[in-house]
Amino acid sequence: MSPARRPRNIFWTFLLAALLAIPIAVIQGSGRASAAPALPAGFQLRDMPSGQSELLTDFAWTPDGGYFTTGKNGRVAWVSAAGVARTVAQLPVETEQDLGLVGLAVAHDYTTSRTVYITRVVTINGVWHLRLESWKVTGTGEPTGLDNSVIIIDLVANSNSHAITTVIAADDGTLWVSIGDSADYRFVDALAFRSQDLNTGYGKILHLYPDGRGVPGNPFYSAADPNSWRSRVYAYGFRSPFRFSLDPTTGAPIQGDVGYNTWEEVDIVRPGSNYGWPCWEGATRTPGYRDLDACKGVGTAEPLWTYQHGTMGTSVTGGVVYTGSSYPEAYRGAYFFGDYSSGRLYTLRYDTAGNLTRAPEPNGFGTGIGGPVKFSTAVNGDIVYADIGGAKLRRLVYAPGNRPPTAKATTTTDAATRTVTFDGGSSTDLDGDALTYEWDFGDGTSATGMRVSHQYAAPGTEPLTARLTVRDAAGATGTADIVVVPANNAPELTLTTPPAGTVFKVGEPVHLTATAQDAEDGPLTVTWSSVILHCSGPYCHEHPGTSFDGGTYDVPFTDHGDNTSLVLTASARDEHGVVASATYTAKPKLRTLEIAGATPAAVTVNAVAVRSVPITVGATVTVIAPEVAVDGVATFASWTDGAPRARELVMPDNDLTLTTTYLTPIDRRYQGDGQFRTQLGAPTGPETGDAALRYRDFAGGRAYWTPATGVHEVHGGILTDYLAYGGHVAFGAPTTDETATPDGVGRFNHFAGTVASGLASSYWSPNTGAHMIYGDIRTVWSNLGWELGPHGYPTTDELPTANGVGRYNNFQNGAIYWKFGPGAHSVYGTIFDRYAALGWDSSVLGFPTTNETATPYGAGRYNHFEYGSIYWSSSTGAHEVYGSIRDRWSALGWELSYLGYPTSGEFAIPGGRRSNFQYGYIEFNAATGAVVDRRY
Repeated sequence: MSPARRPRNIFWTFLLAALLAIPIAVIQGSGRASAAPALPAGFQLRDMPSGQSELLTDFAWTPDGGYFTTGKNGRVAWVSAAGVARTVAQLPVETEQDLGLVGLAVAHDYTTSRTVYITRVVTINGVWHLRLESWKVTGTGEPTGLDNSVIIIDLVANSNSHAITTVIAADDGTLWVSIGDSADYRFVDALAFRSQDLNTGYGKILHLYPDGRGVPGNPFYSAADPNSWRSRVYAYGFRSPFRFSLDPTTGAPIQGDVGYNTWEEVDIVRPGSNYGWPCWEGATRTPGYRDLDACKGVGTAEPLWTYQHGTMGTSVTGGVVYTGSSYPEAYRGAYFFGDYSSGRLYTLRYDTAGNLTRAPEPNGFGTGIGGPVKFSTAVNGDIVYADIGGAKLRRLVYAPGNRPPTAKATTTTDAATRTVTFDGGSSTDLDGDALTYEWDFGDGTSATGMRVSHQYAAPGTEPLTARLTVRDAAGATGTADIVVVPANNAPELTLTTPPAGTVFKVGEPVHLTATAQDAEDGPLTVTWSSVILHCSGPYCHEHPGTSFDGGTYDVPFTDHGDNTSLVLTASARDEHGVVASATYTAKPKLRTLEIAGATPAAVTVNAVAVRSVPITVGATVTVIAPEVAVDGVATFASWTDGAPRARELVMPDNDLTLTTTYLTPIDRRYQGDGQFRTQLGAPTGPETGDAALRYRDFAGGRAYWTPATGVHEVHGGILTDYLAYGGHVAFGAPTTDETATPDGVGRFNHFAGTVASGLASSYWSPNTGAHMIYGDIRTVWSNLGWELGPHGYPTTDELPTANGVGRYNNFQNGAIYWKFGPGAHSVYGTIFDRYAALGWDSSVLGFPTTNETATPYGAGRYNHFEYGSIYWSSSTGAHEVYGSIRDRWSALGWELSYLGYPTSGEFAIPGGRRSNFQYGYIEFNAATGAVVDRRY
């Protein structure tokens, strides 16, 4: 049944009372009182009989106002509307840990069909089976027994937890059923992946008919095979879907899925949805499982609500929507659910679209409410839940005003004098009122006072029922009944244990003996019970073990993973119900498992990320190294002992260190590429960086890596130049290794660039050295053919122009200039020489606005600039033209005009300026602005 988490059991917390080091004797009474819970003003819990003496698991209403209840031990009881209980059946069940009789539903047509549905675990030929069955209720009127069972689901159980739990008999005659993954909770278990397999029933919520056929509206239904698991599946990907109900408005299942190590979740279950287990826990990927190949690509539906293990609890119990009208408006339509481990009640609200509209109360709606394991609603809508530890039903009622007190009584008995001392000091009143105490001793006498003593008449050997009544200032009362046997001596129990300091390996026999003697009854039968106490990190929890009668306990020490103790209790009961008990705690023999490795990685041991953990010798341990280390870059390479990444081992009787090796992409290329390794030589420092960029220095250079570029090296003069101008911060990581240029003379690296730089490169040749070129200037140079183009190799890095408004690179032949607006343009050859003679970008021409371009008929070349042009032909050379003279020449048709190419630059004449051309000239009059052109 699993409110049990990894690993946790919700049924046996009450057994912590057994963790006493000395024998104790107690009287088994019928007290109705309990410790007072904390609830909002006006709310009270009223206890209802269950017909169960221990471990109440489920209940379901009958049309006449009565109800059936189930106990984990197989008892089915019926309680009439008047509160009279009777046992109607004692069914055989397997009760180890979470297993047992867990689920119950009353058929929608019970009045005529007399059918109930039960979920339980049975043992057949030594194999556990998860069962859903229908039973016929016998008896005329009130139930007297169960008969004619029909098996609807039979599924082999592979674990003592996460079994078949809830069954709901819907008004339309269909059944809803939840089944856990039935996988091992101690370590990462491949069986958990059955939750993802639609061809199995594990880890599913099912919707089916009582004859086992899937409902045709199910998302994976096959008309050709209606009895297949796929046809029955409504939703999947659950770990331990412990308790769900149907939303009263939409009909959608809303459930609590008990988590693993970190998260509890509440889900509104949508048809066909995958809730992610074991790859997801809540809305996060599950440590341990997430690193396995089977989790690749597995997503998850979004939970309605998750809460992390801590004060809110660690074991959710799905609840119900309040449909009544007696509660305050704030709670009408709210979803009430609980957490077993914290003993708390919560409420939340969601809309019809399944969106959370109010989160649960951080500190709970109610605290100290017991151990809730099933929620339902009474006829008027009141919330009712099963308290497993108290074996009673508790009804949440709203009755504003004075709240009645809660009575609680304890006794001590002196058998020799038949004197019983009664103490009511544990009684409480939620309103803080002073209480009065009235005692009815059950023999016709009475007394008042919080603590009183009474000597009973001889012989005092028969049980008597005493009653405490507490009364507050407003007259409200509470009562508690206590059974006493005044002259009865408590049994004496002797427990023989192993020597002090004994510790046990998994499988090693734990041998105890016990005898019990009673002064009145003689020798008594000894009953053994066990609780597995498992501690992992800050949390400890209990699981039930075996229970049997006999004078000897000789059972192998259990494998429950990590740090586990076995709490063994021997007890004996006399004919009056007085119990003597003694407890021995078998401690584990622990050894330390250490995870080592140079690269930090979240290696999980039994699905918990740890570096060092004590493990019981002989315990099975799952150790999984994640594919990617904490840095987000290095990937798993090996364990030093050669084991697979996900490994399972049995803890030896010695401390054990397991060492991982993780390699970054730089490591992998360095190890696998001999030429790369030879070029770089030995490392001279550690690898540095983050998940976006990493680098490492070597004797012969530096290696860089980014996800986009991969691993590349930079060395020599290019590395020196690259680092001098800012390295990867300025120009990004290299996208190539250092590479020979096509002409065989030089070397280059390309770089990814940055937003500021654009794509970048560094080129080197013996005559020029290494220089950075990037951005628009690099684009122009690459379009011209790189170093094979007219410019040759760069002779400078990109530099600012003298006037500070642009940028340039010089090359072996010419330069490329850039300015915001015109952009980058190439100037070279004779035109470049003339441009240089004029003063570059600071001249009358400004920055180039074109690359050097052929004239229309190919006889010449030119560059335009911001304020002029330079034209070249083989017969005239290169000359500048600008201003009004250029405007006139342009208007005439440039070199195609009657003037031809310029044969001089612009020069001064009296009164103005002049440029000569092949076949004439143009003059500018400074006084008048007149421009004239003439032939020679």
